[in-house]
Amino acid sequence: MKLKKRITALIIGLVAVMLFSFFYIFAVGGHYTLRTGSEFPERNSPPKTKVVIENENVVKCTGVRLDNKALVLDLEAVGKGDTGIKVSYTHGGETYVQDHYEICVNAFGTIIEKTFNMIGFNGFQAVIYAIIAQLFLIEIIMLWMYIDYRRSGDFSYGMVACGGVSIYVGALLAYLVYSAINKTINSLTYFIILVEDAGELFLFLLTPFMLLISFLLTLSNIWLMRHEGFRPVNALGILFAVLWVIGDTLAIGSYFFPAISELPFYEVVVLPSVYIVTYLECMFLSTVACAFVATKYKTPLDRDYIIILGCAIRKDGTLTPLLKGRVDSAVSFEKRQYEKTGRHAVFVPSGGQGADEVISEGEAMENYLLSVGIPSEQIVREDKSVNTFENMKLSKKVIESREGDIEGKKIAFATTNYHLFRGYILARKNGIDAKGISAKTKQYFFPNAFLREFVGLLADKKLHHIAFVILTVAFFVLLDHV
Repeated sequence: MKLKKRITALIIGLVAVMLFSFFYIFAVGGHYTLRTGSEFPERNSPPKTKVVIENENVVKCTGVRLDNKALVLDLEAVGKGDTGIKVSYTHGGETYVQDHYEICVNAFGTIIEKTFNMIGFNGFQAVIYAIIAQLFLIEIIMLWMYIDYRRSGDFSYGMVACGGVSIYVGALLAYLVYSAINKTINSLTYFIILVEDAGELFLFLLTPFMLLISFLLTLSNIWLMRHEGFRPVNALGILFAVLWVIGDTLAIGSYFFPAISELPFYEVVVLPSVYIVTYLECMFLSTVACAFVATKYKTPLDRDYIIILGCAIRKDGTLTPLLKGRVDSAVSFEKRQYEKTGRHAVFVPSGGQGADEVISEGEAMENYLLSVGIPSEQIVREDKSVNTFENMKLSKKVIESREGDIEGKKIAFATTNYHLFRGYILARKNGIDAKGISAKTKQYFFPNAFLREFVGLLADKKLHHIAFVILTVAFFVLLDHV
């Protein structure tokens, strides 16, 4: 409910800002100050000036004056259409002819200057402030939601998305605000150029960091394959590194080869690619951050059940160090909970029997729990599941068969730290509001785990990401057309 209210508030805020800027431009856009580019620092009044308007049914000149020593024309809209304006003035006994200025009046009566493809109109600053205000609203709401996810221990793809958007929008907002403060933005076109520059600059600044991540992913995959054997999933990091280097090189190629920016497809291919690659990088960084933060979350000591997620066991039916670490972390948590609150939790060791396993993983964990002093009445085994999704699904059924209804029951799940974020995701997919208990393991597992969650994010929220790509391409196609 909180999420829906905040999204609704965000949409209302964005619409309100857009409407305000539209009505403001509508109110003031019928007048326009045309700056000619000629300056007269030694004069207090304009020189003798001749203004020729090619179509007087479009605009009329209501005055010629100096503004900060620059020669300007005051224009007023007459009717919809296009026209050109020629300006000449006499100064020091000589006549000077200014460039040809292109003017149009749209259906709303707004005068728009299009000289040299530099778009300007009275109140264009309102558009700039509206864009900055909208980015600010998005940033505040995304950060607010991210913090709420973190506080409540709701580690999900929604949290990753909020974090990624916060990084992405925050960098763009910072650059635009800095530029607005330190540079004179005298047209909407110049502001658009700043937006284009912001994407390229951010991508360029992220390049060293992403190169380091790609290098570490490659090293971790090599190490992983040496210890765990070759499987396609163990080579995800190497594949990601190769694809990222190719994509990033294409996206920022104009930095090293300026001629690329002169190509006809630059505006509609390269610039969208810059923002799309940057967006994906932000989502990846957010995935890393969320997965790491999940391992540091302190689950409340009030659990009714602790699901222990299974993995491979030894040939003799005993636990591998990886699985033993999961069970030990669950036992340690339950012991702390009982010491603090006097409240016991029921263990649900979960895992079926693999083709090369003498007993099920659930039974192997149950035997270990009994060996460390956990009474049998405090253990409810699940021994049919074959993956983490089924661990959650079937463990939920086991608890429901015991309780009748899982609602109101406080559940935890124990797994290895690199696997914790995936546990949160799959618990949510099965309708379980569970908190994670983290067991430590080798660090080389982490990079591949982060990458798996990033791929999971792309798949789980594919419609959102596709929409972003389409809107980005459409935005730059529109700019190119304008």
